[in-house]
Amino acid sequence: MKFNERFNIEVNLEEARKRFVNRIYNDIFLFYQSQFNTPQIIATTLGKKYVPRYPLIDTYLSSDFYENLEAIEGLFEYTSNKLSPSLDNPSLQIQKNIKEILSKSEVDLGILWENGKFLPTGAKLLDEKLINENLHWLRDKNYETVLEPFEKGLNHYLHSTKRPKLLSDVITDMYESLEAFSKIITNKNKDLSANRELLLRKIKVSSEYKVILKDYIEYACNFRHALESGKSKPNLDNYEVESFIYLTGIFIRLGIKSQS
Repeated sequence: MKFNERFNIEVNLEEARKRFVNRIYNDIFLFYQSQFNTPQIIATTLGKKYVPRYPLIDTYLSSDFYENLEAIEGLFEYTSNKLSPSLDNPSLQIQKNIKEILSKSEVDLGILWENGKFLPTGAKLLDEKLINENLHWLRDKNYETVLEPFEKGLNHYLHSTKRPKLLSDVITDMYESLEAFSKIITNKNKDLSANRELLLRKIKVSSEYKVILKDYIEYACNFRHALESGKSKPNLDNYEVESFIYLTGIFIRLGIKSQS
């Protein structure tokens, strides 16, 4: 049992995120500074200019929760392609550090670590079956065009807590992912609307799914074509967008299962 639980100390999400940021600073950024030029890696990841005469992590990294997540991803990616004199596989060690620090969190931070990326969490069963499992399948080289917009959408969703305008981008990203998936499954280079009937036959679902997919397409097109028609995009909340992510995952899961 964690310390705050043993003594019935309430820790809110903001405080828990602050503690998480401090822990990764202490146990990851500072620790690996002796192995790699961590400040420069952070600066590059965040798109900031690195100045050698200011070789301090704090010069380039703020206490912002999402900025720290992005910086950790950058450090992990960098070390995945490097070897250290004192560490056989630094990226694996960083991955272990991240999971240990996440486990120490006093409350659910709303994130998980998966294949070198932080992802938002929702309902645990849905995360496992519709997000994590799909990501595993989509890493097959045959699904690269599907994986890219799917991961992009998840990344936009992760950062939408701070930047709500990204929520509409999640819709278009997920739509592009399913559209790319339909082209592979049907072997037809058409947009999703034109491929709709054939896709449903390929994934072997009942006729009731025609309505679901038709509504899915119409819903997404409200966002895809809003700017083209000079209209403003509809307002969204996180739960509505989360459900659209899962609905995309359902169609992808049905498609992959139908091919196995």
